[in-house]
Amino acid sequence: MTFSVWLATAPLLMLLSLGPGPNNFTAMHNGIQVGATKAVIAVVGRNLAFSILMLVSALGLGAIIVSSTFWFSVIKWFGVAYLFYVGIKTWRSAAIVLEEHESEVGTKAKRGHFARMRQEFLVAIGNPKAVLLFTAIFPQLLDLNQPVPMQFFWMGLTFCCTEFIAAYLYAMSGKQIRRLIRSPKAMKNLNRGMGSVFVAASAFLATTTRS
Repeated sequence: MTFSVWLATAPLLMLLSLGPGPNNFTAMHNGIQVGATKAVIAVVGRNLAFSILMLVSALGLGAIIVSSTFWFSVIKWFGVAYLFYVGIKTWRSAAIVLEEHESEVGTKAKRGHFARMRQEFLVAIGNPKAVLLFTAIFPQLLDLNQPVPMQFFWMGLTFCCTEFIAAYLYAMSGKQIRRLIRSPKAMKNLNRGMGSVFVAASAFLATTTRS
């Protein structure tokens, strides 16, 4: 991939990453709970899932999934069920007591890095829109006069980088929201609000079609 082509492609990938969606809402929620840095680390899980889906698409299996009602539905309903589970769990979670950390206001978080990475992975792997993205949009950005595998690799690497940037911005917005939370009751209401967002995302994902 030539630098000029990459320069034209990167802003589009950034816009795709910035779009509101289940993973970015997850980053915002993690930003509220544990701060932006830990939320961004969790994106490793998201990008692992996206890397798998990109490889699937590069091998031509993505087109099969998109054209197959059965496999598309399997991925979709897995994603719907998991987002609904996360929404209910977040809604029912107890208010988290806020406490001061060294240089910023933080929250007590029982989950570690691996748990947050796993959550990001499961949210991403269960999103059929990602398969559509890598199968329908990525190929349109390829220059067929150049080696396709390397172009796909560089686009995938760029997309993973833009996902980190997007997650950081969403996590920072969550961090700013957290600064406004001064009581367990307010945190409980916030958890319910975020839970509702995840449930709404699951309902929206349920309406996803292959078209």
